[in-house]
Amino acid sequence: MNSEKKTLQAYMGDPDSIIKIARALNSPIRLEILATLIEHSLAMTEIAEKFYLPMSSVSMHIHALHDAGLISIKTKPGIHGSQRVCGIKASTIHIDLFTKAVQKPFQPASIIEIPIGSYSNCDITPPCGIVNSNAYIDFEDYPYGFYSPAHINASLIWFTSGMLEYHLPTKDLKADNVYQMSLSFEICAEAPGYNNDWPSDITVEINDIPITTFTVKGDYGGRKGLNNPSWWNPANTQFGELKNLIISHTACYLGEQKVSDHTIESLHLTDGYFFSFRLKVDPDSDHVGGMNLFGKNFGDYSQDIIMRVEYS
Repeated sequence: MNSEKKTLQAYMGDPDSIIKIARALNSPIRLEILATLIEHSLAMTEIAEKFYLPMSSVSMHIHALHDAGLISIKTKPGIHGSQRVCGIKASTIHIDLFTKAVQKPFQPASIIEIPIGSYSNCDITPPCGIVNSNAYIDFEDYPYGFYSPAHINASLIWFTSGMLEYHLPTKDLKADNVYQMSLSFEICAEAPGYNNDWPSDITVEINDIPITTFTVKGDYGGRKGLNNPSWWNPANTQFGELKNLIISHTACYLGEQKVSDHTIESLHLTDGYFFSFRLKVDPDSDHVGGMNLFGKNFGDYSQDIIMRVEYS
């Protein structure tokens, strides 16, 4: 019941809280999700089924609502493993325009965008390629461009097998009230031209520890990626799937699905100054279908790799 919920407070002295609420409510589908959650809590899988949305889109909407403080997310055991259940957290929203300085009602998430070209190490098997928003970096199907200083500006990277490794900062993970950390990225397989039915197994490793291997269904094309530059050939790869890896104090999830019992602690995410994040296509996997990794100027999602640290 609404009487059991709290009033969500926002203040002019804390403009970030107002912006997050406004962004969360500035979406018809998020308003529909909120209206449904008023009636009863739902697992993220149930939200996906009810609104005919892919889990990647549900994850994006739920994170926006949660970050604004409008909903809660709790992990509960289910028949097929743990589920992340969403429920209404606030009954009303109170924006105080006159209070200039107050203690923040909650600590905002820390968000770091990591350019896909800022990898620290790579091991690439051709056919392969790397481009920025304007042109190819060196020649296609030769790995030289991956070692050019210009690789830092990459907006799309593809290869047949091998890996990309990123060193990500641990500073924001060292706070005592860290709730969870997530990494999101747009990715698909790599076929000649494009092939929507071209599965590829992609492994995620953190600090050299395998977390999960997921299968993307294809190298997607047939229509222009929403952010692709005009010079990019329509016969090439166009867009990917948005993946969201979540690491908490209890487990790891890929979207809604639990994929590992490893935790922030067991992965040593607070040790030293950085941790290693690796995306890998193993040549010995069942589906060696390659990989395309998208930056903010390619694909359907205007982002590079997003590291997000949330606080309780």
